[in-house]
Amino acid sequence: MNLDSGAASLRANPAARSSNVAAFLALAFGFSWIVWLGVWWSAGRPTSLTATPMVIAVYAGSFGPGLAGAVLSAREGRLREWVAGFLRWRMGWAGAAAIALPLPLAVLGLTVALGYAPVPMEGVPPALSYLTLFPAVVFNGVVTAVLGAGPLGEEGGWRGYLLPRLLDRLGEVPASLMLGVIWSAWHLPIMAILPDWRDGHSFAFYLPAYTVTLMGLSLLMTQIWLLTRRSTLAAVWMHGVINAIGGIAFSAQLWNGGWSSKANLLHFTLAIWIAALALHLLRGHHGRG
Repeated sequence: MNLDSGAASLRANPAARSSNVAAFLALAFGFSWIVWLGVWWSAGRPTSLTATPMVIAVYAGSFGPGLAGAVLSAREGRLREWVAGFLRWRMGWAGAAAIALPLPLAVLGLTVALGYAPVPMEGVPPALSYLTLFPAVVFNGVVTAVLGAGPLGEEGGWRGYLLPRLLDRLGEVPASLMLGVIWSAWHLPIMAILPDWRDGHSFAFYLPAYTVTLMGLSLLMTQIWLLTRRSTLAAVWMHGVINAIGGIAFSAQLWNGGWSSKANLLHFTLAIWIAALALHLLRGHHGRG
């Protein structure tokens, strides 16, 4: 298997790259949407994520992007390169710091700045909530990455396959933003059929808010992926951190802020963009230095 010749032929043939991107989208969306909608319909069209068939379907369907990435990498003669991304555990201090610091610190900073106070818990000083909840998610992200729907199944596709091809054509920022839009669109069936998944918000509000959120997350994760030497493993970990912190950031069950549920969601979006832009500026400053 000649990986170099496969990569060179793709770079030299824009039409082949476009065809492979289209094939990836068809496979990733097709597999996931068929699993989600098929199980939803056969289970009597439940509206809650608590229904066991839907829990299984959401997890199984999350492997659509990864399976598409594996299949197309094999077709291109680049399967070993694709697998190597999952084994690239030496991320460097800058890569590890990019996973552990920007997003938790941005969420923590906004939590304080916007006046959120921890919901009182017996025997737990409020300061301890600020100091432990967000650092803990960095480690919880490892568990969430493996057991939660999303990270393990998706990242072999989004960062492991699609991102490099978009970067070749568009550059870092446009590729990241486009991937964010694609990433959001892939969630459309789950978003539409399960109000629980969008926390009861209307579809009309949630879709644009979620798309802007994922555009910011995509920009953040692109930078982490580049800092960690194109490690898919780092992307899986970061995706787990995002899912873990998303469950506690600005949550009405954990924080008293006096804000509406829509505002709580948008505050998380703002924290993501702050983290992404801060890392982007830091990387640019380091590059110039």
